[in-house]
Amino acid sequence: TVCCKRFNIVSCNMKNSNVVLAVVVTFNRLDELKVCVAALKSQSYESLNILVVNNGSTDGTKEWLTQQSNVIVINQENLGGAGGFYTGMKYMYDNGYEWLVMMDDDGIPDKNEIKNLIQSYDKVVSAVGKEVILNALVADKDDKDYTAFLWARGSRRTTKITELQKEQFFNDIHPFNGTLVKRSVIEKIGMIKKEMFIWGDEKEYMARAIHNGIGLYTVPAAIHYHPKEKGRKGNIIPFISKYQILVKPEKMSHYYYRNEGFVYNTYPEKKKHMIVFCTAQIVYNITHFRFVELAKFIKYFREGMHNKY
Repeated sequence: TVCCKRFNIVSCNMKNSNVVLAVVVTFNRLDELKVCVAALKSQSYESLNILVVNNGSTDGTKEWLTQQSNVIVINQENLGGAGGFYTGMKYMYDNGYEWLVMMDDDGIPDKNEIKNLIQSYDKVVSAVGKEVILNALVADKDDKDYTAFLWARGSRRTTKITELQKEQFFNDIHPFNGTLVKRSVIEKIGMIKKEMFIWGDEKEYMARAIHNGIGLYTVPAAIHYHPKEKGRKGNIIPFISKYQILVKPEKMSHYYYRNEGFVYNTYPEKKKHMIVFCTAQIVYNITHFRFVELAKFIKYFREGMHNKY
């Protein structure tokens, strides 16, 4: 169901409007959601509408949202982050917005985040000569001097905020945390793959963007605060910490395996790394005697490779 609270919401019936739709996906994190929404309402960029996609929360979120002015609300069953962001992107597109900014409920946008993203867009496009997706610099909200997430292995990029802010923009991002997407990009590459549910929708969308010639850039002047990266790291070979993989909770790990299978098999830019990923997963599960988990990995990775969702 959709509850549209109009009040002072900026009308957006024209495709060329400069109105930004900020989409927040939430599930049972009401305290964090309140902080996120308050930060969005305090943005210095004025042509902004806020949409909260509530994934079937049972902690009072739905009731709280009915009391909020200047917030568009969509209540739906729990479709995961992928289904939530798909709903938000579809609403943005169907209602004629030119710009979309995506974030989780536990993120906190700096008051100038959206303004800095919008003002940087044409400058980055002009500098790199192609369409782009922009991202805020995602800082650890408990230690604001460092990023909340590590960069890709081998990038050698620092995690120190002051060093990163010496650049106007750079070619790397941490989606979907303050991620700016223009309508023309959606027209070119389509919507988020909602079937992924969790752990992979952002990776797939970014891989799809790169495959279609879209650049991915962080704007360090735009800051988005987020909890530090979660997830348990496991040594591929016991007692040797040099080589590690991300270990997902077994209860939901099948989503991760399936989504990785889809991404690695779909995009040539990713396929060259498939053997390394699979080898690491297989060796880890064997050396840790996780044979049931190994069988699950093989099953769901293959399903993803064949787009069986």
